[in-house]
Amino acid sequence: MSKEKEKEEVTKEPSKFDKLKEMWKDKKGRAKIKLCLYLIFFVGVVIFARVLGYQNSKLPHNDNVNNNSFIYTLKDNYEYDINIEKDNNKYNYHGRKLGLNESIKVKDDDKEEYYYVMNNKYYSLDNKGNYILSTSEEVYPYINYKFMDINFIKELIENSIKEENIYKVKLSTLVLNNTSDNYITIEINEDTKTITINYTELFKIDDSSIDKVLVTMTYSNINQILSLEE
Repeated sequence: MSKEKEKEEVTKEPSKFDKLKEMWKDKKGRAKIKLCLYLIFFVGVVIFARVLGYQNSKLPHNDNVNNNSFIYTLKDNYEYDINIEKDNNKYNYHGRKLGLNESIKVKDDDKEEYYYVMNNKYYSLDNKGNYILSTSEEVYPYINYKFMDINFIKELIENSIKEENIYKVKLSTLVLNNTSDNYITIEINEDTKTITINYTELFKIDDSSIDKVLVTMTYSNINQILSLEE
């Protein structure tokens, strides 16, 4: 009795592309392919819309806010001059910011003080030329730094009501449980890149004898600072 060897027929597995071509020849298969393409396109549109919406959500949602204002270009590279008028007293800050580092010169009458900021830590220059660890309270004794911080000011503008070229922020928005109709004002000059804030009504809450608290901030060399050296 002879044994016959069975020959195994080796068949090549069709590729995915070949399967698609076969499906495309069939009307039902073609309909399925088109449906899948439509679904992929639809999902892509939804994802794109959500990403775009998230990016837009990071911009101010106040309709009165100018999203193209220079203040939204202020990140961590610029030069500035800040003038503070508190009643009859005047103080001046001149600084250069580069990343997390910053140089500050404070002028009070005829006296000048120099400070350096590195990684959010303050250092004061002593009479021997050494920078000694300091505090923000020493650098800003006249008015809390928060009221000059550009990110805080952006938030104030976000919560403001615009009348002509003036942004008004009610004290009831600024201070918890405050029911006053008084407000602080913010004025922005795009040409000179100047922000002027009248904080008088806010400071009067704690000291009714205060007549004026005015902060004027002018920015220059935005995104052009290469060194903190003057």
